[in-house]
Amino acid sequence: MLSEDLVRAYDQSRDFSKKSFRSGCYAPYVSLYFNTIGDVIACCKNQGFVLGNVGRESLDAIWKGARINQLRKALNNYNFGAGCGQCEWQIKSGNVEGVYTRIFEEFPVESQVPEWPAMMEFTISNTCNFECVMCYGELSSSIRGHREGLPPLPKVYDERFFQDLRRYLPHLQRAKFFGGEPLLAAENFRVFDMMTELGVSIPCHVTTNGSIWNARVEDVLRRFPISISVSVDGATKETFEAIRVNGDFEMVLRNARRFQEYCRGRGTGFNLVHCLMRQNWHEFADFLLLAEEFDCVTWINTVVDPPDSSLYALPPDELLEIVRTMEAKGAAKVARLRRNASIWRNEIESLRAHAERKLVGELQSVKDDALDAFRIAHGADVDHIDAAWKLVFAGRFREALDEVRKTPANHGSYWHSIVLGAHVLRRLGEIAAAEGELERALKMTARRPEAFIERAWLRLDQNRVEEGLADVKAARSLAKAQDGNAAAALHALGALLTRKGDTSGAIEAFDRLLALKPDDPLFHAQRGWALAQAGRRSEALEAAERALSLAPTSEEAQRLRAAVAGGPLSTRTP
Repeated sequence: MLSEDLVRAYDQSRDFSKKSFRSGCYAPYVSLYFNTIGDVIACCKNQGFVLGNVGRESLDAIWKGARINQLRKALNNYNFGAGCGQCEWQIKSGNVEGVYTRIFEEFPVESQVPEWPAMMEFTISNTCNFECVMCYGELSSSIRGHREGLPPLPKVYDERFFQDLRRYLPHLQRAKFFGGEPLLAAENFRVFDMMTELGVSIPCHVTTNGSIWNARVEDVLRRFPISISVSVDGATKETFEAIRVNGDFEMVLRNARRFQEYCRGRGTGFNLVHCLMRQNWHEFADFLLLAEEFDCVTWINTVVDPPDSSLYALPPDELLEIVRTMEAKGAAKVARLRRNASIWRNEIESLRAHAERKLVGELQSVKDDALDAFRIAHGADVDHIDAAWKLVFAGRFREALDEVRKTPANHGSYWHSIVLGAHVLRRLGEIAAAEGELERALKMTARRPEAFIERAWLRLDQNRVEEGLADVKAARSLAKAQDGNAAAALHALGALLTRKGDTSGAIEAFDRLLALKPDDPLFHAQRGWALAQAGRRSEALEAAERALSLAPTSEEAQRLRAAVAGGPLSTRTP
């Protein structure tokens, strides 16, 4: 909860002249936001408190439903606990000018039970030609296909949704389009065409990566008064193209000039949008000078994920040093700012306040709460995979199989549910069925390591060691060096080499695995079996003791210790 002093400072910076009552945020009174998996939320910053899903509910049921009323009630009391933690954290950091609630304050609010939303924000496709370092596959088809190696997201915005939408469009005061790259998404052009058909010519907003300018774009610009935001995450070609992978800095700036010329001609807004983060803070002042050259203001996105891009995830002392460096090296440039001087001050003050108040833990708490809220909201949907894994760890395999099979085929994690289903079937001894599921997963995509790793374990169960080793090789070529899949591939490699009798190779694999996972008792024990098989009994006993020091009840380690301390060793593989 915000303190009374924070509420007072926050409200002093706001304009309530068009509001019939005060609220911490007016998003749930004026807006619906649609994301790529069909969830409807109040705004893009509150992904956790899901109001509904277009695959299950009508727009009427969502706009008039219990969830949105719960959020309205909370925000009326300045309670940001219903998924709005990021804005609360921004206010506590002193960023009252840049807090995202500002987006929704332009609309009049006359009733606590609004009949229609004033704005809809469409992120209804992840179609995108960029692979930005801070982004992920749910917002970029290129990342999902190339970096994540997953099949395309299912199309969740079906005919029923568009027919539902038809009733709402005439009541809108504004429509916003995000991505992905919104000027590549067929779904967005369908919305534009529906508005034209219905005679709706409201102000629109498009946030674009600036890479697309063609006849179709020109047609939409002609039909609607569109404000444009162009995302520019660097002031130099080197920085921009390192962050916005596949982007061409010069081409984006050329297109930005064309968009700006259009906006001036139509009397609509134009600005540059910037994600201030670890990869580009060193030229933030240069970026603001670039915006001055465009004679436009900027909007700064606060990056909290992924952590390796977020300034706010840094230790306080390191962040304070960055702030001091920014101020020292940027002073002369900042003195030349006219339209964006306040943007510089606001971001510097926000970063400094975050560091000085040591709010890193609070930010992590916000992220954890948002994840918990997301899981609760999806209940019987996305949590099937997590629930199934818990059942696997409890040895309740048949229940785990039933659980994972509940994952809807139109969900973005469906592919992972197939691989998990194959794992459970293998543990149940249903080898043919497991084989079939893995073939299905690999047909959907052969660019992810998980299915290859699972099939390697299946080959071990079938005693088809060479085929299993081939699958491990494929998995290792796809896995990133430091992620969990790299460790899982090494685990399977060690097991297969132990079965093959290649004890030196197995020990090496387990050594590399333990370099990644030094505190896993199972891996210590399984390395011990390879050592024992190689006749290195004392080292095997040390491995058993190390495993037991980490997990005194480990049955695997207890069996290893008993076997090494006892008589002749029988062959044992993980």
